[in-house]
Amino acid sequence: MAPTRVIIDTDPGVDDAVAIMLALASPELEVLALTTVVGNVELEKTTLNARRLLTLAGRSDVLVGRGCATPIGGASGTAAEVHGQDGLGDLAWPEPSVQESSEDAIEMIYRLAQEAPLTLVAIGPLTNIATLLQKHPDVVTSIERVVIMGGASFEGNVTAAAEFNIWVDPEAAEIVFAGAWKLDIMPLDLTHQAFLNDDDLNFLRGLDSEVGDRLAAMLEPYAKFHEEWVGNRDLIMHDAMAVYEVIDPTAIQKDGVKADVETSGVHSRGATWFTRSFHHAESSTRVGVAVHNASFVKLLRERLATYPAKN
Repeated sequence: MAPTRVIIDTDPGVDDAVAIMLALASPELEVLALTTVVGNVELEKTTLNARRLLTLAGRSDVLVGRGCATPIGGASGTAAEVHGQDGLGDLAWPEPSVQESSEDAIEMIYRLAQEAPLTLVAIGPLTNIATLLQKHPDVVTSIERVVIMGGASFEGNVTAAAEFNIWVDPEAAEIVFAGAWKLDIMPLDLTHQAFLNDDDLNFLRGLDSEVGDRLAAMLEPYAKFHEEWVGNRDLIMHDAMAVYEVIDPTAIQKDGVKADVETSGVHSRGATWFTRSFHHAESSTRVGVAVHNASFVKLLRERLATYPAKN
């Protein structure tokens, strides 16, 4: 079977970095481009981080397209306190050799979708995807599906109601949720089931590869942040769940739903609502509900171990 053509729309981001390195090491996927969006940090930094990660992976064949710098609903906020001021744990990085394309993210996605069907993996705020749909509504005919990390059924991670990616730009999420395409959503209730721990950090350090060392170094402050906030060092692999779903569509249990997002409200802006009645069981919109973490971690370790050892 031919690999799935994929564009990853991203705001790197520590857990984005793990998701991207997993995707690049997976033969099931043909990663065509990383398109960047404001989110975890500002657009200038997310674009630089995409270039850094592709350089680290030795993947100059993958395009980098700069996307939207401001959410459709106006400026909101970043997550630099979680991911570091630079978005990748505030490590020292060499100047990346992979360059940014002169083609912007929206036109890049549209052009690549016209060449052959592809899957969009959106692991940041949905500003680029909503803008694409507004500018090129016919794109739905050439997008096989959109796989999103975002939303929450029970409790957010920015407010009591809202998950970060949706909270940054709920107006964009509203547009994307209403699109006439197949949509798979990986919310916090799923992603909190997928995590790494200190054994996995030690595994990465023991790979004796630049990829392993870099990922371990950027994940360490992420673990410390989690310990300060919730009392354990579990490394929640939010964004990797969207990639994992495309690598193996049987790995995550999903339910058909109707998905809505709240764009107003003092306490509820950015909240997502998934209606799970039997009327929606066969819906083209599905939400992830369960994943087996040991199987995910096993695959992640196997794939990250394929990166070359240091010279």
